[in-house]
Parts: sequence; structure tokens; C-alpha cells
Amino acid sequence: MLFITFSLTGVIWLSQSLKFVEKLINGLPVSTFLYLSLLLLPDILRYTLLLGLFFGTLFAFNKLYSDSELIVMWAAGLSKSALAKPVIYFALIISLVMYFLGFILVPYGNRTVTELRVAWQDSLAAVVLREGVFNALTDGVTVYIREKNQTGEMLGILVHDERVPEKPVTYMAERGAFVKTAEGPRFIMNAGNLQEVSLDDAKLSLLYFDQYTLDISQFEKQSGARWLSPENRYLWELINPEESERTQRELHKLKAELHQRLVLPLYAVALALIALAGVMGGEFTRRGRAKRMTVAAAAGVLTLIAAMALFQAAEKSALLIPVLYLLPVVAGALGGYIASGGRFRFLESRMAPGAAGEGGT
Repeated sequence: MLFITFSLTGVIWLSQSLKFVEKLINGLPVSTFLYLSLLLLPDILRYTLLLGLFFGTLFAFNKLYSDSELIVMWAAGLSKSALAKPVIYFALIISLVMYFLGFILVPYGNRTVTELRVAWQDSLAAVVLREGVFNALTDGVTVYIREKNQTGEMLGILVHDERVPEKPVTYMAERGAFVKTAEGPRFIMNAGNLQEVSLDDAKLSLLYFDQYTLDISQFEKQSGARWLSPENRYLWELINPEESERTQRELHKLKAELHQRLVLPLYAVALALIALAGVMGGEFTRRGRAKRMTVAAAAGVLTLIAAMALFQAAEKSALLIPVLYLLPVVAGALGGYIASGGRFRFLESRMAPGAAGEGGT
């Protein structure tokens, strides 16, 4: 299980960390890059733990079965339920870990990443800007710089400010730099001009300047009262959200996120039971159980895919919330029934290897 979990986590973590590589190239400290990447791990682990538990159980018990060790245990008097207990207990531990991840670490990581992204914009660090491309500095402010010298000064500057849609302004300057003041961030430009076009008569106003200070603290003030998205909220913030117009509009998403965090850990037990059903269900045969393994693997993966689809659909329709809880319960119950020896005769003819021509086991 650990190998599967670590392998999946590593692959997904690497792909998610690539979003910060551009900032790393442009000057983001390696320590900050690693910290941001680590903040992504809790959310990834919620899903890789499920897959690791499922496939680890499936392959481990199939190995025991293929080596006839399970048969020896049954012959020694151990029941199927006794053999399944350690797996169920371990699945319950995984569920508790997932609750801890979902209630504490995931919202902490998501919120911290969001706050750091806003801080990059608010502090106007040079890491935000790339040379030779148009950079969205803040909402409504786009900056282009031709190059940056070793001192951090920027050359060949173009700034388009449309925070006031009725009065868009374009600044062009030979050089400039960002500064942080007590009143907020400022962009100081030297040797340039200010261009403003009237939307009423399309008349161009042109003003030349030796030095111009652009106040871009408006975005910083707004960011202090940012609305927390559902994935950035802790459990108590989902249960008892603040009263605001935005919250009322997004209330269905908050409820869906709350129920998702409550339901997802339940799939640990459900998937463990499905894996056990694939190995311990049905009659023993020496010809192997490849078909049962394939069916069990497909059932587990499809169950998880259905859960993800339901989570998305529940954001739009609260009527689906009861189904969120019903799916893992039904899937786990069916898996437990088959693993304990329950039979569905209409499926056995399809799943049993060589059912038509096998004379005995």
C-alpha cells in the first residue's frame, strides 16, 4: 500500500508543483517553492490514500490467495470475517487520517497558498513580473517590461490601468521600480508619458512626466476582505458561514464542500470491502482469479469516479446530497456481502474462470 500511495502522491504532487516553477525561474526562493509544494500534499493524500488502500488490499490478498496461504488459514479455522478484520481496522484508521486532512490540513494548505499568491501581488515582488510578456499585476492593472537589470530596475515599461473602466489609462516610461511605502505599494516611473482616451469622444490626452508615482494599493485593501472559497474554509466555517451577500449566493457550494469532507473518508472502508470481495468472494479455484481481480479493480475505480461526479453535481443540486452518503454505504455493503460468502448467481457464471468447461476445483 505504501508503495502505491507514495508513487501516486509523487506523480500528482510533481504535476501540481509545476505551477510554481515559473515563479521559481523568475526568482522565487527555493525554500518558498518547497513550502508551497508541501502545502499541496494534504489534498493529494486524501485521494492517493484511498487508491493505495484499495489496490494494496487487492494485490496483497490476491498474493496470499495465489500462494494458498488464505486456504491454509481457512482450513485452520479462521473465518473470512476474522481475516477481514485487520483490513477493516486499518481502513478505519485511514478514514480518521482523512478526516484530519480534510478538516485541518487541506483548508490550511489551500488558504495559505491563496494568501501567499495575494501577498505576491500586494507586495509587488519582482518575481511576479516576467520580461517581454504582459503581466496581470493586480485586478485591472497589466504591466509589460522589456527587461530588468541587475539592480532590479525595470526598463521599457508599459502599464495599462483599467481599474476604473470608464477612464482607462496607459503609462509608458523608460525605466521604473516598485517600492513599498507605509501607505501601500507604489510603482515609480521615470521619463515617460500618460495617455488617456475619453470614451465619449475618443479624444486622446497626453501628459509627459519626468517622474510619476502610480498608486496600486487599491487591490491591497480589497484583498484584506477576500471572500473565502469553500475549499479554503475550515469545518466550522462551512457549518456556520458568515452573513454576506456573496455567501448567500454561494451557499450551495459551501454545503456541498461540507458534505464532501464528511463523506470522502467513508470510501476507505467501502473500497477495502470491495477489494476483499474481489479476492475472498466466491468459490476457491486453482486456476487463478484474474477475472475477479479485474472486476473488483474496475468496481473500485468506478465507485471513486462516481463519487467525484456526485461531488461536482451536488454543488448544483442539494437533492443529491443524500446520494453522497448512500453510494459508499451501498458499495461497502455489497462488497462486504460478497466477501463474507454471499452470492449473486446471475454474476457467478460471468465471473467464474472456465465456468463452462471446469470440471472441479
